[in-house]
Amino acid sequence: MSDLRPSGGHSLGRPVRVLDRGALAADVRALSGVSAPRAALAIGREWLLIAVAIGVAVQSAHPLAWIGAGLFVGSRQHALLVLMHEAAHHRLCRSREWNDWIGDLLLALPNNVLLRRYRVLHAAHHRFANDRHLDPDRRTIEADDQWWFPRARASAAGVFLRDLTGLNASRMARVVAMYAPWPVVGAHLRPPAPPVGRADAPATRSELARIGVYLGLLGALLAVTGGVWAYLALWVVPSLTVLPALLRLRGISEHEGDVGVDEVSVSRHVQAGVAEGFLLAPFHINFHVAHHLFPSVPWYNLPALHARLLAEPAYRERLVAVPSYTGPGGVVDVLMPRAPREVPEGMPAA
Repeated sequence: MSDLRPSGGHSLGRPVRVLDRGALAADVRALSGVSAPRAALAIGREWLLIAVAIGVAVQSAHPLAWIGAGLFVGSRQHALLVLMHEAAHHRLCRSREWNDWIGDLLLALPNNVLLRRYRVLHAAHHRFANDRHLDPDRRTIEADDQWWFPRARASAAGVFLRDLTGLNASRMARVVAMYAPWPVVGAHLRPPAPPVGRADAPATRSELARIGVYLGLLGALLAVTGGVWAYLALWVVPSLTVLPALLRLRGISEHEGDVGVDEVSVSRHVQAGVAEGFLLAPFHINFHVAHHLFPSVPWYNLPALHARLLAEPAYRERLVAVPSYTGPGGVVDVLMPRAPREVPEGMPAA
C-alpha cells in the first residue's frame, strides 16, 4: 500500500445546488426526448463492429489480428456499458419494460451486469456524487489504492499495466460483483429477502426471464459456431484486461483531482476529439458534468445541453474542464503528472 491518499471526495451528502433550474426547465425538457431508432442504430452498430472484428481475427488466424481484435472488442465492450448506463436512466425508448429488456439482453448481461443492480447504485452516485460515505462509486475508490489519483505518471503507468495484463482482475471482480446478476439469482434461497427495488433484492421474474433468454442465446450461438475459444479469447479476456483500463481512465477523469463540492464542479468535463470520443469516451460520456446535472437528457443531446448551460454564469464559472484525455493539459497531464516536483505533498514520485 502506498502512502498516496484518495482525492476529490467530500462528506456533504448532496452536492451544493448552484443553478437556477427553473430558468433551464423548458430547454432541458425539450432536450430530454428519447429516440428509440437512434438507440437501436447505436446498439446495432456496436454489435456489428464487434462481429466484424471477431470475424476478421478468426478468418485470418494471425496472432496480431487476434490481439488487435481483442483490443478493439474491449473498447466496444466499454461502449456497450455506456449505452447500458443510458438504459439505467431509461433513455433507450419510452417503454420502460422494453428499455430494460433491451438494456439487459444486449448491453448489461453480456458484460456480466444486471441493469437493475447497476441502476440502484448509480442513482445513489448521482444523488450523492463523490460523498465518501453515501456514493457507492466513491466508496469503491476509497477502498482500493489502485483508484487513488492524482499520482505520479510512473506509478499510474504501473496501475494501467496491471489492468492491461489482468493482474488487477481480482480487484475489478470485487467491483463487478456489486452489479453482477448471479448473487440476486440465488437470493431467493436466502430468506429473509431484501425489499424489492434494492440492488441486493432477489431477481424478479422478468429479470430471471431475461437471464434465461440471454444464456440460451449465448449457448446456442457458441454451439452453432463452435466459437467457445474465440469467445474466451476475444470476449472474456478483453473484459478482464482492456475494459478495466478504459473504465479506470474514464472513471478517474470524471470525479478525481481538482473537482469541487457543488453540483457543477463535482464532475469534470472532457472535450474529447473524434478518436478519443470513439475509443475512450463513446456516446458523449465525456460531457459528464451536463449529464450529472440533467440525466434525463440522452447522450445525443448532451452537446446541445452543454452549449445551453455555458450561457449560465453559475455553470460557466464553476465548470472543471480539460481539453482532452491524452493531449496537452488533458486528463493524463492533470491526474498523472510527469515531473516529481508537480506531485502534491504525500504522493509517491513513482
